[in-house]
Amino acid sequence: MPPKERNILLVYILSFVTFGIYFLYWEYKTKNELNELGANIPSYILALIPIVNIYWLYRYTEGWAYVTKKDNAIIYFILFLFVGIIMPYIVQRDLNEIARNYGKGQMMGPGMPPQQYPGYPNYPGGQGGQFRM
Repeated sequence: MPPKERNILLVYILSFVTFGIYFLYWEYKTKNELNELGANIPSYILALIPIVNIYWLYRYTEGWAYVTKKDNAIIYFILFLFVGIIMPYIVQRDLNEIARNYGKGQMMGPGMPPQQYPGYPNYPGGQGGQFRM
């Protein structure tokens, strides 16, 4: 099932108007969409627990990088952690592109080389999922 294409500006507006509640909903929905595309992001309940939510954000970023074939998940994790306002834009932009290209034989662009992600057994270079919960 393809991810839902969302208006990025609307994500920000609704998050502001609802005092962040829509942002939590958006994170939950995009987590499920990323998992459907092959990511391995743990339960959203972890995102609501202080300190543990940093681990969840790392796994979310790692899953997003896996789906979008980005090879620098740690850099994006640091960016999302310290400049969180940019996270919805980057993630939703990529999910919108996937939604537009879903089923066309390409996901994030032509000629992108396969990346290697330890912890994802179905992906080249995966090592059996040692980070699974």
